[in-house]
Amino acid sequence: METRELRRILVTAIGSFSAVAVIRELKASGCYVVGTDLNAAELLSESTEVDAFYRLPRYDEREEYLRQLAKILEKEEIDGVLPLTDAELDVLGEAGEALGKAELLAPSGECLVNARRKRLSKEAAEAVFRRAGNERFATIPTFKVPHRTEEEREQWLLRHMPLILKPDNGRSSEGVFRIANREALTRALLELRMLGRAEGYLAQPFVSGRVVCVDTVRDRAGNTVALAREEYLRSQRGAGLSVQVFRDSELEAICGELAAELDLIGCVNFEFIKDAGGRYHFLECNPRFSGGVGFSERAGFPAVKMHLAAWRGETLDTSVSERIQPCWQVKKYIEVITKE
Repeated sequence: METRELRRILVTAIGSFSAVAVIRELKASGCYVVGTDLNAAELLSESTEVDAFYRLPRYDEREEYLRQLAKILEKEEIDGVLPLTDAELDVLGEAGEALGKAELLAPSGECLVNARRKRLSKEAAEAVFRRAGNERFATIPTFKVPHRTEEEREQWLLRHMPLILKPDNGRSSEGVFRIANREALTRALLELRMLGRAEGYLAQPFVSGRVVCVDTVRDRAGNTVALAREEYLRSQRGAGLSVQVFRDSELEAICGELAAELDLIGCVNFEFIKDAGGRYHFLECNPRFSGGVGFSERAGFPAVKMHLAAWRGETLDTSVSERIQPCWQVKKYIEVITKE
């Protein structure tokens, strides 16, 4: 299999949760790392860790964003672009020739759509679980919010409470509503009506349990390695703050099958709800580094190094599974001087 040298890496959104671990491990692997963000350098502790930093416009200023990014890629002779947020991944996944000689180290095109869209990734999970025939894994019934009158829509949703409302192409936990009563439903529908977004929403019955995130790496030959963590404390945006890293061979194997079904390369993340009976209910696929990838790295799972290896066309060292240390971990914040 042909391999590619990836040594000069541009990392976007370095103010995001995963940036600390990603930049650290790229540097440890001998990479030259360029960071970008919509915020100024002095507002970001990670700006002190990269070899060069550039401020970019917001992703939704698509043409100007790509124009300025292209100039940076050429100036810094970038080999690979590594987006850390869904928003920039969506833009870069359709950028094509705008990236020049740099390779997008993430899914693109139809592969990205299948992974990012909640209904499509659920269908992929259903196919995998059906083949596996393992009762420990299930998908959550998902319905498109019906295109009816506002009154009919509300009555339909009331019959299905308690429930979760989420955008089909949602990013992290943005735009998610947890509906337990009529008052909460009325507030949610009012907000969606004001935003003109109700037609793009999905409804799911509420499943009680904790979120389990599984960092999963797959190479081009189909080899996979995975590691799970159960989240006990989370931020409002859905980032894990206190977690338990654990091993579950069946869960790790099923995530490898999910990565294959979606034809994903490199490190991605699958989320589940683990109920009181120990059953895993598939939530979604994050086709990028998860915000908590640093937990996996700390436990001995070299997610960033393996991601690079997979995109270089190398074969994964699956023996890393033998060196992983199950443990409890918490996120810790420190002060950093960025400018004097």
